[in-house]
Amino acid sequence: MKIETKQIQIGSRIKLLEDIEMFNCTYTKGHEFTVYGSSYRGWDLVDDDGNKMDECLFIHDKLELI
Repeated sequence: MKIETKQIQIGSRIKLLEDIEMFNCTYTKGHEFTVYGSSYRGWDLVDDDGNKMDECLFIHDKLELI
């Protein structure tokens, strides 16, 4: 039996598992983003308000695929 696991990729919706402080603001646990880019430095994220976080490899363990 083959069971495929879902992976974060461009177009995926993700949410934060804990608060993240970045660029003089805090994104709270549960905040949702869409992945709009990817590189060896991590995913590029944009929320529904147009706020962006790029190269998010440093928070990969704080993201959950939804």
